[in-house]
Amino acid sequence: MRFADFISQKSNVFPIDELNQVEFEKIKLEMILNIIKIINNSLVLEDVLNLVMINAIRLARAERGFLLLIDDSSNELRYKVGMNLNGEFLSEDEFEISKSVVKDAFELGETICIEDAKGDKNFQSRASVMNLQLQTIMCTPLITNNEKLGVIYIDSRNLTNIKKAEIIHLFEILAGHAAIAIKNAKLYKSLDTAFNELQTLHEKLIASERIVLKKEINAQVGNEIQSLVHLALLENDSVMKRLQKLKTFINPPNSENLDDIIRKMQVAIESIRKIQRYSQTLISSTRFEPIKKMGDLNRTIRNVIEYLKRTNKFKLVTFEVNLDKLPPFEYDIEQIEQVIVNIITNSVENKYDALIKITTYFDEQHNQAIVKINDNGPGIPQEIQNVLFFSRVNNQMEGKGYGLYISKKIIDNHNGKIHLVSEPERGTTIYFSLPIS
Repeated sequence: MRFADFISQKSNVFPIDELNQVEFEKIKLEMILNIIKIINNSLVLEDVLNLVMINAIRLARAERGFLLLIDDSSNELRYKVGMNLNGEFLSEDEFEISKSVVKDAFELGETICIEDAKGDKNFQSRASVMNLQLQTIMCTPLITNNEKLGVIYIDSRNLTNIKKAEIIHLFEILAGHAAIAIKNAKLYKSLDTAFNELQTLHEKLIASERIVLKKEINAQVGNEIQSLVHLALLENDSVMKRLQKLKTFINPPNSENLDDIIRKMQVAIESIRKIQRYSQTLISSTRFEPIKKMGDLNRTIRNVIEYLKRTNKFKLVTFEVNLDKLPPFEYDIEQIEQVIVNIITNSVENKYDALIKITTYFDEQHNQAIVKINDNGPGIPQEIQNVLFFSRVNNQMEGKGYGLYISKKIIDNHNGKIHLVSEPERGTTIYFSLPIS
């Protein structure tokens, strides 16, 4: 249930001011059960916090209340929501409470309930109690599985006619279920955030792969066109020379037709040269020029693994890493990520539950970083190994066969080296190096 819906449903708002103590005793059990049901019906963190707050205030018959949660970065209690008995929000500027009571309740992990704060010797000396003219104060920690999430704090400037032991008991039941609901809502929020991030990463990866694939197709088409154009030019040049030679040595009666044929041949040759220039443009668009910036190669590897582990295709893959200490150096982070993804993808397409071992070394003698990626797959046939990095090879059920071909171009453009060692039924190991300069 959303907080707005709860507030709008008048039947859920108990007219506490009109109840005598006997009537309140009769409905308190119904109240706590309804409250637990309500707060557990939402996974939206903001709604859960609001619902917990308004129901805590009404249960304790307080004037106002605040809910504080531990901040993950600072590990300190932070204001999350404040509210009065009518469900009206109190801004952070109005966040004035007995901080000492909050601190004690949180650190001790126990509920603190003060019925006459101004008359209690233990609290008379506390400035916040006197400045705020507080009479009734209650604060209980939010704890689930021994993890402290925060506190619920309520107070009143008037004495509230409550039975301390019973209200503490009810308040702690509420706090216990509230802690679970808040924990679930926070988990849902983090999962939702992670899912959205994963979707974004997935979309970026797909877009990147499409761009890379398009470039590689362009290169393949360009290379094939270049070969065909070269043959066509040779044939046309040969025919043109023969025609011109024929016209020089003889004066045929249909010389005008011969001139027309020569002109058409010249047009054809020029058209072929245009196609040649176009194919060169296709090839030049796939240079994979690296855009280098300072990076941490080990972190790049970890980021790739963390991303892949979240995807269905790699959920049965086991990763083992042994990363040597590497100095930071300049490389194209996105391109090297693509290389690592291509290599791992090749392994998984041959063995869906592969064991992938990734090791890095710092070769001080040659001032280079070396990456070793090993799998326990079926291995690569020798006849394919010889051409794997130099042309499109596709012997898998999935993929386009461009992965290692692209990877080699990327590593070459980094002035690095890449090679593999593979034996049938013994897996494959791919090494690549990147210079550190």
